[in-house]
Amino acid sequence: MADLRVVLVEPGFEESIGFVARAMKNFGLSNLGPSGRSRAGHAQDVLDSIVEHPSLKEALEGLHLSIGTTAQRSYSASNLVRKPMTPRELARALTNEAGTVGIVFGREGTGLTNLELDQCDATLTIPTVSEYQTLNLSHAAAIVFYELQIAAGESSPDGLASEEVKKTILRFLSESAIRSGLEEHERVLLTRAFRNLLGRSAIRHREASLLVEALRRISETLTRTKEPRDSGAISAVSETETERGWIQDSSGLSQKHDS
Repeated sequence: MADLRVVLVEPGFEESIGFVARAMKNFGLSNLGPSGRSRAGHAQDVLDSIVEHPSLKEALEGLHLSIGTTAQRSYSASNLVRKPMTPRELARALTNEAGTVGIVFGREGTGLTNLELDQCDATLTIPTVSEYQTLNLSHAAAIVFYELQIAAGESSPDGLASEEVKKTILRFLSESAIRSGLEEHERVLLTRAFRNLLGRSAIRHREASLLVEALRRISETLTRTKEPRDSGAISAVSETETERGWIQDSSGLSQKHDS
């Protein structure tokens, strides 16, 4: 099972931090941010390991996957940020996978904003009755931790794709979309939709490597189609040595390139 980092965004009460820490202790978790000491029960060691971050962006650094929680589902087809999975769906996606996954919980009263959710790879909500959707912070956390604990297996884990690899996938996708003539608003929706897919699938490193190679070839082909006279450049998208390493790992695709 993946390693979990619990991120609390601007918690308003120290008690909330303490209650979440206690729930984490119940399910064997220890990586929490930011701070607090009240109502933690026997979870003092969890509180002592807290790392505070000045921004959500910094709190998400180093994660292979980040999941923003929300009580609000969107009924608009265009609001791709609030198209969440359930805790059980997340648990199933993470079963037998390695990597660091961040679960982000919002403020007690207002939760996470759309901008904050947009920084996450995917979103999660706990199904409740429509008349009263919002759960207490620590209760919501305990439900998520419970589902993850239940789904944890003993099989050998397969590593999650790193954030750098996923950014490369989205870069090649964006480059291809530009060269194919998609309008800017369509490209924004496409990128958000693809981020949702990557987040919900908890994509593995090998799968991501294959996808990087496929999208790179698409981008190169579109570049040659759009710029037939530019025989000196195979691709307008730079390929770093790190990306070459991922491509070499994509043994499922041929490494022969068109000249």
